Amino acid sequence: MNLKEWTKAFDDRCTLEDFKTFERDVNLHNDGLPGIKEAVPELDPLERALQPWGEDRSRENECMQVLMGNQGKRLIQLNALYGLFGGVIDEAWTSTTLPPSFRWIPALTTVWNQSAHTPSSRSGLWWNDPTGFTNETKAVDERGIPAESTTAAIAQLEKFQRRFPNDPHRVLVAYVKGMPFATRWSGQTGFDKELDEWLALYKVVSRLMVNTDLPDQQVNWINALRAWNRVTCEGERTRTELTDKYGIPAGVLTQFLPWWNGEILPCEFLDTYEVKLPATYSSRWDIGAHPTQPQTSANTPSAQPIAEPDRTSYSATYTCVLHEVKAGETLWNISKRYPGTTPEWIAEINEITDYIRIGEVLCIPTQP
Repeated sequence: MNLKEWTKAFDDRCTLEDFKTFERDVNLHNDGLPGIKEAVPELDPLERALQPWGEDRSRENECMQVLMGNQGKRLIQLNALYGLFGGVIDEAWTSTTLPPSFRWIPALTTVWNQSAHTPSSRSGLWWNDPTGFTNETKAVDERGIPAESTTAAIAQLEKFQRRFPNDPHRVLVAYVKGMPFATRWSGQTGFDKELDEWLALYKVVSRLMVNTDLPDQQVNWINALRAWNRVTCEGERTRTELTDKYGIPAGVLTQFLPWWNGEILPCEFLDTYEVKLPATYSSRWDIGAHPTQPQTSANTPSAQPIAEPDRTSYSATYTCVLHEVKAGETLWNISKRYPGTTPEWIAEINEITDYIRIGEVLCIPTQP
């Protein structure tokens, strides 16, 4: 991906519904051009290895202009998009020896799009290939789950790091271009013009993201997501039904349910992945989720719809079993390990309003 292609891909990413909704509610551009921090971190090993790609000043200036032009609009948007996934990524990075600047791979490959797909077999936030993913069902592609995507990417990068222990830039190239290319790559500028342009942009992004005084947008995202509505269903839903009958665009389904494959959506996955939609689309979903029940006479028994679990029915008396969250775990599969609990109850007890993090210790309630 050259600079022109990346710029278009990034601008297109900023028009997708999740970010459009966020940007509409949060004033990102009211402070002008971002300033430089008083204290900036030292270059990490990957950044030091990428220094030769900054020696072409005209190319580096072009990369800088793409990000800093128009009062730093794209840099501010890039930082805001990182806020959506930063908690998951930062948590995962605590257990790896990879240089921190590897965290910007999604910014340069999928432009922070968890629903990214390419003509090749790669997809997901980290542009994962299918290696290492063992889906339990064809309805789910785990690469569309940011936490799963991040974990798999780190494992792949660590594998390349073992192969190239002293060449972090070659590790980066192996991830994006494949091991065969990285093995024969010269490791210097001039070998591949498009790759040179991409690495120059990577160098600029990695420095600007840590050198400039940009606000942490994670809290703003948490607040924004609280305003979205959790969606449920009372039976299997189909993609055709949601698009044609209830008017939810196919692109919206892809963006907010990036892990959903195929035509049929089993209900349990909505609980597993705790799907939320902005009000514009959740209202349409709810029409389909709660169909009008036919009237019946008082003497004729009728099937009652399955109700959402009533949180007030949970007993206030319980004891805790402590559970440390591991990679790939969700509230749904954790609850299956502890009979008598539900994802909703675990969320309520632990005051979870967004997502769980690797290493977080949860109280699993058990009634005496």
